[in-house]
Amino acid sequence: MATGHSEKFRRTMAASVHRQTETSGVLRGDKALIYEGELEIMARFAADYPSIETGGDLFGFWTHTGSPMIEYVLGPGETAEHDDTAFYQESPFLKSAGGILRDLHGLQHVGTWHSHHRIGLTVPSKGDSSTMQRALDKNGFNAWLLTICNFADKSDRIEMRGYLYRAHGDGEYQQFTWLILPGSSPVRAAMEAIKGFPRSEPRTPASTYEAIPSTTFAVVAAAPQKESPTFPSSSFMATPEGRGELHRLFQELSALERDVEILQREDGRVSLSFQRDGYAFEIVFPHSYPVVKPVIECRPVDIPAGQEESWKTPRTLFVAMDRGDDVVTHIEELVTTFLVNREHTGADAARDRED
Repeated sequence: MATGHSEKFRRTMAASVHRQTETSGVLRGDKALIYEGELEIMARFAADYPSIETGGDLFGFWTHTGSPMIEYVLGPGETAEHDDTAFYQESPFLKSAGGILRDLHGLQHVGTWHSHHRIGLTVPSKGDSSTMQRALDKNGFNAWLLTICNFADKSDRIEMRGYLYRAHGDGEYQQFTWLILPGSSPVRAAMEAIKGFPRSEPRTPASTYEAIPSTTFAVVAAAPQKESPTFPSSSFMATPEGRGELHRLFQELSALERDVEILQREDGRVSLSFQRDGYAFEIVFPHSYPVVKPVIECRPVDIPAGQEESWKTPRTLFVAMDRGDDVVTHIEELVTTFLVNREHTGADAARDRED
């Protein structure tokens, strides 16, 4: 995207019916969550236009810690304008698609994406930054996400880098790390059955791609040394329903705890991790969840001197629940009880020393 089209971009953005909801406190997110299927869709759209710009919009929500969660990647509308160094989304197409995504799934318009194809510019241009900042501030958003897609040097592999702009940020941006969830977005699957949704589909049937930089569940299709996460056929994560369940639990826990992360262990099990009151907690889900309940492993973030041996193995807290119970509520109760007991134990020990 080049200079000289910011006014038109602002009008297009304003036409979207999505307004970001305010997040409490200062936004702290340094990651963007996205399904691998949505990354692939974006890469295929970018591959449709190897020598001119294309683009689209990103729909999702903001987590408790200020990270964008991208549930649906929208491509260019039929009458969108593509140029060597500029892309203009079709305003009625964006407004219609965004309205349906909001009404059916409560999604917000969290950002945009566009390609710099083969011009070699992997970061936002000055025009990009000034346009993004003016649009963000004019619409009263707290933050806005911009993704730049490039063809790798002498290759058809698409590289995707994400940048976060904040309100009143003077055009400054922060590159974030992609946190990639396996499989397809449940929203995309649901939208396939919706009549009248103005979807656009990429013409390119498949594309190799790389999200830079990426972390847990990273999918780098062109790099054979990195493999997509695999799960036993008996694992709840081997099904779209199971992955959707983990995503729901992640959302619920993120509303209560800061900086929740999704991790995968060497044995393939997945977990949700966070820190509170000096302790690191990791909720580990067995492959046969929910038949077998999760456990919580915990240890101090900074192990006190002299206690290294006792903390070689983390403490294990067992989650007692029945199928259909509120998992996150049980987890929170167990973590809170553990911390309260630790505080009492520490206070009692201090009194004993004084006596």
